Amino acid sequence: MSVVYASAIEELAQVLANRFARLARGWEASTPGKRQEDLEKILAARNVAAKLPDLITESDALALLNLEDPLQAVAEQWLKMTGLDRPQDDALRQCVGTLCGSALRQDARQTAKTQKAHRRDTMAR
Repeated sequence: MSVVYASAIEELAQVLANRFARLARGWEASTPGKRQEDLEKILAARNVAAKLPDLITESDALALLNLEDPLQAVAEQWLKMTGLDRPQDDALRQCVGTLCGSALRQDARQTAKTQKAHRRDTMAR
């Protein structure tokens, strides 16, 4: 039985949903180590399947439907473009530096307030 879709975008959305369901079942059935290893890929695929149909044109959908596996193709390309397929050491260091820098500034302000309050107490005596 053949399904008739109102648009190529609708058809692509169904293809992406089916491919993601198959991918998710395989991921869930894999070993914990393999699941951890493939976590970024499954998250990328989930995002693509959920968001892509709302972001593309009809002609984009037609072109993607000509690919053997549009979900895998777009998810892999997205990972390459965003850099999530590579170690993010510099970005991680920058995050920590930002967080620690703001924590250090908060600590310094709190220390200054405490010292100021302590000086007032000794002056009152």
